[in-house]
Amino acid sequence: MTAELPDEAYALALTLVPEMGPAKLRELLSEAPPQVAWEGINGPSITAREELAKQWWHYCDLGITVILQSHPHYPKRLLGLPHAPAVLFCRGNPATLNDRPTAAVVGTRSPTRYGIGVAAQLGADLAAAGVSVVSGLALGIDGAAHEGASGAGAPPIAVLAGGVGAPYPVRHARLWERVSELGAVVSETPEGVKLDKWRFAVRNRLMASLSDVVVVVESRHHGGSRHTVDAAMHLGKPVGAVPGSIRSVASEGTNALMSEGAFPVCSVTDVLVALYREGAVVTPPKKMQSKDQRQKPTTSSEKALYKILTFEPTSLDELARLTGLDFASLCGDLERLAQAGLAHDVGGYWERI
Repeated sequence: MTAELPDEAYALALTLVPEMGPAKLRELLSEAPPQVAWEGINGPSITAREELAKQWWHYCDLGITVILQSHPHYPKRLLGLPHAPAVLFCRGNPATLNDRPTAAVVGTRSPTRYGIGVAAQLGADLAAAGVSVVSGLALGIDGAAHEGASGAGAPPIAVLAGGVGAPYPVRHARLWERVSELGAVVSETPEGVKLDKWRFAVRNRLMASLSDVVVVVESRHHGGSRHTVDAAMHLGKPVGAVPGSIRSVASEGTNALMSEGAFPVCSVTDVLVALYREGAVVTPPKKMQSKDQRQKPTTSSEKALYKILTFEPTSLDELARLTGLDFASLCGDLERLAQAGLAHDVGGYWERI
């Protein structure tokens, strides 16, 4: 019966009202409880109530948690912000949103191999140090950061522009599943709503708000990462940038950011120091593990890669050819093997330990 539905069901229904944007939703729910606000739009319509119930149980079947500001797992970093979402949608464990220090690792969708490798390494090292890596799960730097972070330690957090009910982009379906299993996938957008362009700017603002520090690995001038950077700076959060070649178009944005005051990120330590200065409790990077302390590969791709690795250095190109993995997935697996004390990077070549 619809009378027994929780406030979250009515809040969900409100997000699905045509032309309902974040600002209007915040205003409605600041003035009245979700059920009262919904009834103010729909009146006593039995058909509308039946449709509301269907929507609610569909979300329950998808495993989506609807989070209001009164929810115990609503992100504490958002409380008090003028743009704090009235409703969030989460796939995975919503407790992840408050559990640990967070660092956003973002960048271009068209990175160089250098950028992909650095993003995967930062993701793995941050996760191993107890920091949840926040990113947009987009192609390029975002995906590489989550490839490295997933399974390396702290749970990852993905912030999407669209709904959380199905993988997007489709090429990241496996990674989307892994992030939702290990951490949380979150969005302001309800499932099934048209993915308008403006929602990406809202996503970037949410990503900055959920992060204690923002790090840009590679970015072109005026790239999408700039929206996340601007939002972080507006909130007074530290912004770091990975230096790149002055001849690389992919590093134009990051090099420019450093000239604007962003701190240089040459290793995970630079990010951990920034987090420490913000009051976060962080763990120093792990030293090389002894033979008795080494872990075993966990995923099927890590196991296959470990079998291919030898005690002679092998190039990334050769490993990609032998495994059939895309470059971001390969770098993520290698960084997790390194965290487990099973592999070692020798100047861009990898060998078994």
